[in-house]
Amino acid sequence: MSAAGSTFIGIIGSVIFLLAVFSFSQRNWKGGCLWLLVGAGVIVLLTYLDKPSAALWR
Repeated sequence: MSAAGSTFIGIIGSVIFLLAVFSFSQRNWKGGCLWLLVGAGVIVLLTYLDKPSAALWR
């Protein structure tokens, strides 16, 4: 994984995590869980796309 890709994934993951925490703080349990699930999926997708072997799919 590249350093720039890891930084980008970390920033996106942090923003999604903060959105989930904000949803939980507003007593929106379903929204918070949805943010966590969507965030995990986005992080997995971005991590896969940052691997050198993913260049075959581009």
